Amino acid sequence: MNRAALAGVFLSLLAGLWQIAPPNFSAGQNLSPNEERIESGETLSPTGTKIVYRIRLLPVTSFPNLPSPVAAELIRRQCMIPQSFEAKQPENVIHGAFRAPGSRDWAALCASQGVTSLLVFFSGQFESPVSLRTQPDDAWLGAEPGSSVFGSSWGISVRSVAELRAYPEFRRAAPIDHDAIDDARLERSTVVHYYDSGRWLALNHSDGSD
Repeated sequence: MNRAALAGVFLSLLAGLWQIAPPNFSAGQNLSPNEERIESGETLSPTGTKIVYRIRLLPVTSFPNLPSPVAAELIRRQCMIPQSFEAKQPENVIHGAFRAPGSRDWAALCASQGVTSLLVFFSGQFESPVSLRTQPDDAWLGAEPGSSVFGSSWGISVRSVAELRAYPEFRRAAPIDHDAIDDARLERSTVVHYYDSGRWLALNHSDGSD
């Protein structure tokens, strides 16, 4: 084989390795599915300013209270759980009565291959979650005041029946008798997802959420 042919083979091998280890993870990082990862990169703000970001991703095993079928489905989808820049403990995996009073349902942010989805797992249907939102990992970024490195600003939490009933707008939208999912871009906006009669209602800030 001549030198040109050998060079071609070598470049092909390098290209294959580049696809296997995409550049959005820190060099030399252990990419085991049971290890924490840091996704890093650069993007532009709406004003054209360069933003450097680092998003902390936790493995599914960081959430030992997850029901086994939910954990298995997240692992099957190669999910990592993104943490917001404000996180002090593992977050963005929640449980509540999202379908009906007394139901035992779960929701999680699933980051995989640069894209994050908000997945909801209804009790009895853990193998077939519903995706309420999907967007690039770097779509919502934020940082502590004075910090030059940004992180994820996406967070989810439970809105209880009492919290929902405190707003007349929510009571007019649906008969409130179970929990909802607070889907927030931290310090900017919130959407509240409420399941009612087989459909999801998305109520934003102007509908009464805070």
